[in-house]
Amino acid sequence: MKILGIDTSSKYCNLAVIENNDVLIEYTMNGQLKKHSSILIPTVQEMFNHIDMKIKDMDGVAITIGPGSFTGLRIGLGAAKGLCYATGIPLVGVYTLDVMAYPFQNVPGMICPVLDARKSEVYFALYRGGNDLKKIIGYQCNSIKELLNTVLDFKENIYFIGGGILKYEKILIDSLDKRAFFIKSKSTNLKASDVAFLGMDKLKKGQTSNISNISHFYIRKSEAEMAWERKFQK
Repeated sequence: MKILGIDTSSKYCNLAVIENNDVLIEYTMNGQLKKHSSILIPTVQEMFNHIDMKIKDMDGVAITIGPGSFTGLRIGLGAAKGLCYATGIPLVGVYTLDVMAYPFQNVPGMICPVLDARKSEVYFALYRGGNDLKKIIGYQCNSIKELLNTVLDFKENIYFIGGGILKYEKILIDSLDKRAFFIKSKSTNLKASDVAFLGMDKLKKGQTSNISNISHFYIRKSEAEMAWERKFQK
């Protein structure tokens, strides 16, 4: 099974093609968000030229749908929809927090990917690793205090992942002591190959997305939506 993976949830534009358990090619570019729209499709075409394949050779397209950059997510999903509309290839939406946790599925303990949501909040979810990855607490946008209250209920080691956790490290260490571990990254960059592998798992289970209905998963409303509500719903 061949899958094209696309991630534009941050300033990075990430693309990959996998075939079964192999990564055939993978690109990561600092697209600075608004440039995603100009580089995404040409880079997909260049990538397929390198591996002597075409988009119609794919069995599916996997795209991150959020949470993440509102602008980046819109551009990525729009491009993925266009590719799938034009070719009839199945589309699969993948959550960014799942992608962050995916490489650590065999780590025993709790896995907590964290993204900075701004406004003193973070996006997070909680998984249990080991032989498999099981989601224990669903996707949330909340304060670091609420994240801490959530993880305090668990007595296992907790592995925090992602750039969104860096500024809260001391608070978590003070509360969790030796149970807190940090897999540090200065960016929120994801691997498009992990997006593709998660998409392939969904496709094998028949969990495809409806191209007409699939939408971004923001968790929290955009600043534009909140500004509109403040102005017109007083």
